[in-house]
Order: sequence, then structure tokens, then C-alpha cells
Amino acid sequence: FYPIHVEKPDPALAKQLLDHYGGKYGELTQVVQYLNHQVNIDGRYLRELLGLITAEELAHLETLSAMIIKLGGEVKRLTDQNETSWSLTCVNQYSEQEKILRANIALEKKARIAYENHASMTQDPGVKRLLSFLARREAIHHKLLIRCHKILTEDGTAEQYMELIYDYKMSLQVLD
Repeated sequence: FYPIHVEKPDPALAKQLLDHYGGKYGELTQVVQYLNHQVNIDGRYLRELLGLITAEELAHLETLSAMIIKLGGEVKRLTDQNETSWSLTCVNQYSEQEKILRANIALEKKARIAYENHASMTQDPGVKRLLSFLARREAIHHKLLIRCHKILTEDGTAEQYMELIYDYKMSLQVLD
């Protein structure tokens, strides 16, 4: 659980951050999409990578909800900032490995950009630090999924997949 330091409430930012919580490209979508993909594919290494990322995205959802509350917002409903309810239609429900990777690569990129944009909207150092951290984690997921796509399309070896999973686990060791 990442430490959450908020200097003062900012309900306007809290409302915007609902896009990360219950929005179309938010953490809930990532968790459900990764979980759905993980249980519906045959590729052992891709399934393992998606399982690891699913667990981390769930932690992001928890951390984000705590920050929204500290900023003076509410997370009682699964909606974005426009109060559009979250729906399973947000989830790409593919079963082909290449489509799964492409969908998740795109989702991670959108999440990173959104976190970076929201980090630039605040002067609160604790909030900025957490949003920047989340953006960096999404960028790491993005890069790992691109590597995984390359391994998949080039008929990579088990060793290449294991190295990818090792690199993911090591990326967790370098938290700031």
C-alpha cells in the first residue's frame, strides 16, 4: 500500500480522479479486463504476467480510492467524473493472445497519460508524487506488455518469457 499524503482537500481533483477509479479506462476496467484475459487464455507465461499485473492494478484501485476520499471525494458508486456508471462493456473480452496484448497495451498507455495529466493539475506534493508513481507503474506495464507481444509474435522461448516475468518482479523492488 503506497503512502497517501494529502496537504488539503481538493474535491475538484477528487472528482476528476474518478475517471481512474470507475471510468472506461480506469483501474477497475484494468482489473476486470486482466482477470478475464488471464483466466481465458492457454499461454502459461502470459497468464502469469497478467495475474501479476492484475494484483498490482487491484492495489492501485485501493490506493486511488483512499486518495480520492482524502481529497474530499466519494467512491460509493462505480462512476467516472461525469457520473457515467462503469459497465462490463468497458472490458475488451478477447481470448486470442495477440488481441489481448494489444488491448492491454492500449489500456496501459491511456492510464499512464491520464495519470500524468492529473499529476500536472495539482500543486500538492503528496498527490503529485502518488499520481506520478502510478503513471510510472502503468508505463512499466506498457513496456512489459510490448515486450511480451514481441516475444509472442516472434515465437519466443520459455526463457524469454521467464526473463520478462523476472523483470516485472524486479520492477517492484525499485519503488520510491
